[in-house]
Amino acid sequence: MAENVPPTVDHFKCDVRRFDTIDNEIKQINDKMKPLQTRLKELKNTRKELETDICKFMETNEIGECKLADGALHMKESKKVIPLTKENIRENIMKFFNEQYTDEFKKMSDKDKAETLFKFVYENREYKQNSTLKRV
Repeated sequence: MAENVPPTVDHFKCDVRRFDTIDNEIKQINDKMKPLQTRLKELKNTRKELETDICKFMETNEIGECKLADGALHMKESKKVIPLTKENIRENIMKFFNEQYTDEFKKMSDKDKAETLFKFVYENREYKQNSTLKRV
């Protein structure tokens, strides 16, 4: 059975030199990438602003497709559920008791009351309408 032999000083020095070389190369590559990453971020932000403006115009003028030299832009609308938060739940429960707390509710079984309250909170979540452009 072979024993674990501790690395020699020469082996250690070799590892340190390799680490230093690799670390320097990583720094050089990062330095080259930084301007590109900055430019990419700027372009993405500008594209997002333009997308918003284009979608508003297309919505207002009922345009579903915009022809391009090499394809077309389609406006796609999506409805997204905004996640529930403690505050949303609290507001919906208070709204429920202000609007739905009737004699009929009071007569329900505990299980039915819980189900009715849950359904009210769940169905009264907020939604966000999103319009995006898709290149085809």
